[in-house]
Amino acid sequence: MDNALGYELGSWVVSQIRSPDRPARTTFTLLDQEWELLPDVFPPYTDPGPELFASWVPYEKGSRFLEMGCGAGVAAVLAAQRGARRVVALDINPAAAENTRRNAARHGVSDRVTALSGDLFDPLEPAEPFDLVFWNTPFIEAPESRPYAGQIERAVFDPGYGTVRRFFRDVVPHLAPDARVYLGTSEAMGNPDKLLRAAAETGFEGRRYRSESVELPAADFPASSVVAAHTNERGTVDMDFTMYEFLCR
Repeated sequence: MDNALGYELGSWVVSQIRSPDRPARTTFTLLDQEWELLPDVFPPYTDPGPELFASWVPYEKGSRFLEMGCGAGVAAVLAAQRGARRVVALDINPAAAENTRRNAARHGVSDRVTALSGDLFDPLEPAEPFDLVFWNTPFIEAPESRPYAGQIERAVFDPGYGTVRRFFRDVVPHLAPDARVYLGTSEAMGNPDKLLRAAAETGFEGRRYRSESVELPAADFPASSVVAAHTNERGTVDMDFTMYEFLCR
């Protein structure tokens, strides 16, 4: 594990989501639309990443779109709204698949959105092709031996980046000719070197597609030597949310 700041902040985010003092929310607003949120599904309003990534995806009319790790299904619904002819949303968390189905119904696109639960691509038919694949990755690298303590952690942590490596290995049979893959991550909190290396090992070429920097008040985070080491003279911590585009060679 190389990114101590990411791991510390990821652990803090999980603790905040689990806190009994956190107000329970069943709906939220994102990208000027109202969405339903089920318990045990990662709240996409926790940080700017989910909204930025969902807004950056280059949705194409008439395409076949796959959202990996769909959570509440925001990108899947947006893809259908933008004219994708087939949308499949996958998540290892059964509550997330149900959440996506509810949001597809809420926005009138249930006829084009299929939400399934399983490990990575297991729920798909063999070699089912897609033109565009998007995944807001669990980019916080955790120690390889760290077990998951509930579904929320699966949306935040990737022990040893093992899930990313399996993703690149297993996505290949599901890519149509000239398909593109878009992954959301963070250079400040994740491990982009391991991400790009995992891609290259399975025949992908990656490039930084889009990125946005944000400054977050250090006082919002628990006091620690790790946070202090990354706090600038303005009392903020420099963060980013970055999307990479991958093409299979």
